[in-house]
Amino acid sequence: MAARPRLHPAVRALGLAGACALALLASACAPGTGAPAFLDGLLTGAEDGQAVVTPRGPLALSRWRAERPRAVLLALHGYGDYGPSTYAEAAQAWAARGIEVYAYDQRGFGRNASNRRWPGEAALIEDLQAAATDVKSRHPDLPLFVAGHSMGGGVALAAAGEGRLPGVAGLVLLAPAVWGGETMNPLFRASAWTAAQLMPDQRFSASASPVTIYPSDNIEMLRALSADPLHYANPSAREFLGLIRLMDRAWAAAPHDRLDTLVVHGANDQVVPERSVRAAFERLPGPKEFAYVSTGWHMLLRDLEAAEVHRTVGDWILERGLPAPQAAALAD
Repeated sequence: MAARPRLHPAVRALGLAGACALALLASACAPGTGAPAFLDGLLTGAEDGQAVVTPRGPLALSRWRAERPRAVLLALHGYGDYGPSTYAEAAQAWAARGIEVYAYDQRGFGRNASNRRWPGEAALIEDLQAAATDVKSRHPDLPLFVAGHSMGGGVALAAAGEGRLPGVAGLVLLAPAVWGGETMNPLFRASAWTAAQLMPDQRFSASASPVTIYPSDNIEMLRALSADPLHYANPSAREFLGLIRLMDRAWAAAPHDRLDTLVVHGANDQVVPERSVRAAFERLPGPKEFAYVSTGWHMLLRDLEAAEVHRTVGDWILERGLPAPQAAALAD
């Protein structure tokens, strides 16, 4: 367990609660860990040896193949996590139903050599644009969807609203990090900015919070996640501010997202405020649907009742994918 960070007096004056709230959003309350030694060398990438191509360099990629795909899904994980950690269970369920799934480790995370080096929101958004182009070129005859969980949802919404996802058929936002714009307490924003100026590389732990927040009801999964050397949950002050900038960008982009969009939020989510997610949903101008999961927490795809979310997302995509006979004809 990481030691409790010593906060600068100016940060305390602006409000410890604000810093803690941002820490909880970034870390999803899993214990923080130090950087594993093997990150000094280049990571090998995905289990199947694949990578997604971007102008800034390749990113580790995982793929779950469908026998007769009717749609393709490109999936983005949240802060401190990585592709198969978030999506492995869900992707197997979706692939069995005819949805081919790709999940890459975003820059600065997971199996990439850049793990624990914040790339900035611009790089994350540009990477998604390049990844979508790459994956679409592999399946030109199939509709492509993009899904993002938590921070990944903020990246996906920003990219969609900024017109960076041409050719994408729809967007799935899972507990998206859209706590920006007018929905964020100015005290929180000021706390993050001040901390980033005074101690940009100081890392925080959820143990700094005076309250206990649970990101999921799946305790065994959380324990396994805390022991995973590729996962981390002790964001720096620089990353706090970067996450706010990303959420602001997603908030600003929402009125310009004209893609068919599914937003999924859990009734028990203690990490992203429901009011912020609903406010962002109301700003979407295109076709949209809000799925409220009564048993859901923040880690919607890994909760104890995650199968309900797997079904909801799978149904939504397949309703917009190729009909089964057409997919079979393509396979033949």
